[in-house]
Amino acid sequence: MRQVLLILIFFCILFSYGQKNAQFSSIALTKADSLQISKLQNRLKSANDKEKLELYYKLATIYLSKNDSIATTYTDLLFKNVTNFNNTQYKGRALFLKGKVNATSSSLRALDYYQEATKILEDYEDQVLKDIYYEQSQIHTLFSEFPEALDLSFRSLEFNKINHIEVNVLRDMSLIGYIYDRMYEYEESIKWNREALKIAIKIDDKKGEALCYGRIGIAYDELAEKDNFNKRLFDSALYYNKKAARLSESMNYLAFSRTTYSNIGNTYSKLKDYKRAEEYTLKSLSVPGFEARKGVTLVNLGKIYLETKRFKEAKKVLDSAMRNTLKYGTRKYQLEAYYRFHELDVKKGDYKSALNNYIEYKSIEDSLLNETKTRQIAEMGERYKTADKERQILIHRADLAERDLTIQKRNSQLFGMIAFAVVLTFIGYLFYNQQKLRNQQLKKESELKDALLKIETQNRLQEQRIRISRDLHDNIGAQLAFIISSIDNLKYGFDITDQKLNDKLTSISEFTTETIYELRDTIWAMNKTEITFEDLQSRLSNYIDKAHVFEGKVDFSFKVDADVDLKRKFNSMEGVNIHRVIQEAIHNSLKHSNSKNIEVKVEKFLDHLKFTISDDGQGFDITTVEKGNGLINMQKRIHEIDGKFEIESFPNHGTKVSFII
Repeated sequence: MRQVLLILIFFCILFSYGQKNAQFSSIALTKADSLQISKLQNRLKSANDKEKLELYYKLATIYLSKNDSIATTYTDLLFKNVTNFNNTQYKGRALFLKGKVNATSSSLRALDYYQEATKILEDYEDQVLKDIYYEQSQIHTLFSEFPEALDLSFRSLEFNKINHIEVNVLRDMSLIGYIYDRMYEYEESIKWNREALKIAIKIDDKKGEALCYGRIGIAYDELAEKDNFNKRLFDSALYYNKKAARLSESMNYLAFSRTTYSNIGNTYSKLKDYKRAEEYTLKSLSVPGFEARKGVTLVNLGKIYLETKRFKEAKKVLDSAMRNTLKYGTRKYQLEAYYRFHELDVKKGDYKSALNNYIEYKSIEDSLLNETKTRQIAEMGERYKTADKERQILIHRADLAERDLTIQKRNSQLFGMIAFAVVLTFIGYLFYNQQKLRNQQLKKESELKDALLKIETQNRLQEQRIRISRDLHDNIGAQLAFIISSIDNLKYGFDITDQKLNDKLTSISEFTTETIYELRDTIWAMNKTEITFEDLQSRLSNYIDKAHVFEGKVDFSFKVDADVDLKRKFNSMEGVNIHRVIQEAIHNSLKHSNSKNIEVKVEKFLDHLKFTISDDGQGFDITTVEKGNGLINMQKRIHEIDGKFEIESFPNHGTKVSFII
């Protein structure tokens, strides 16, 4: 649900600033647009070659802003003419327009065009760069490539600040805030949106102001969830979302009003204030239009009725949601509707229907994942075809160069026969140079072919790694989740009086949950060829935060010395072993030590890193206690990555586990 809310807000912002790459569904031209187009077309009749390039660019830009397919015609004309007239700067602009035109059908192809345009236009410091950086940042954000997205957004922001284009500064700050939100850096997201809000107020951009309030509200809502459902933070979320709602109402900004009402309703649901949650959700549904997006809002309303045990109303609303999703083909909302039907059936005790709805839910989820996989494979195949064409062009050029060398050689030999007596030495020298040049050319061709083959092999390996990790997630992960759900349903549906059986079911559920966490760690490592300390630190912090939530009586601390290199890299095996050893040490401490404080510390030790996990628990005598599987596995994992493992413990003096990598 969090991803749906973020994407709805994201597309509202893109629409607000005219950056949305929707299907070519034309927006009506204004009189001013038509007049400007007419003037430009008249100028084309008498324009010289350079002027034509400028006119084609302006016409394509106008039609693109209206999502009109005529933009493709003028983009192709511009691209054809820059090739004929050999104008490098306008070639860069043409590539940018090519990216905009292709953004809907293939984000990866659009990204290739943008990157090629950037290489050209950076030499000219062209004003179009601000939009190229922004468009690339959006694509990287959609693919969750957040470091690249942030880098490009900051470059766009710097460009717009230097040129004092405040509306674009507001746009860039808004996108940076969104990226930080996707990275779960909610406080950073709030900071950037507050700065964007100041600019919106300064330049009297009411839409920008409303959108900033909405973004801040979303960030506070997510921060409240992260902070153990902090009511004060939820109140802040409501405050900012309501300000956004009032502003959007005053402007008759229906798209954003609808989304904001839904967000307010979701916040009240989390606060278990279902009366107000129902009020704002119904208000969102009452906004005219946007029928294709109301499926998810109907599902949210059904969940409210489920929580308040109004099962008849819940079924009625969920039936309506299902009809909506089938009518408009919004399968991701249909997925959620089936899950809510599953919950409704469980609460009513209809376990057969609950199972059928859960099977439908999993079927659609698998189908959506397969569709995404197929689309990504098609896009990657397109990139490989493009790379292959470029390789063929390079080979063709090399053949032409070789033919030219052969012709030069024959001419030189003919000249040598005519003037052999005079220029014999010169001909020999020339022949030597030509052979050397040819060898160099062939060597370069061979190196180029090897490089292309290596890149292709690496890409295939990465595809295989992604496929395996997804199969693990889709098959094993789903089956484990189903086991947990089935056990919970058994415990809920049957009055189990046998405490031993109940304990055994709980033990199986906990073991399965732990297996899912280990599976996620494996998938996380498989998706990376290398893991930085910064990645590891972030994942450990998340684990410690979760441990603190479940073990509130224990104080946790995670300390990293300032001289530790955050960019230090580990291979995937090192990263996983370090992470699991620390997890095991914390788990053992929580389970056996009865400690009040647990500390994880990382420090630099010569050219290595030293990790220490210590507690103030009851400890044990190492010389008398037999090592269990946990200690043996920790020691084995560290030895596998050529590390040094050590454990110290004394009765009533705590335990310290340390290892050096």
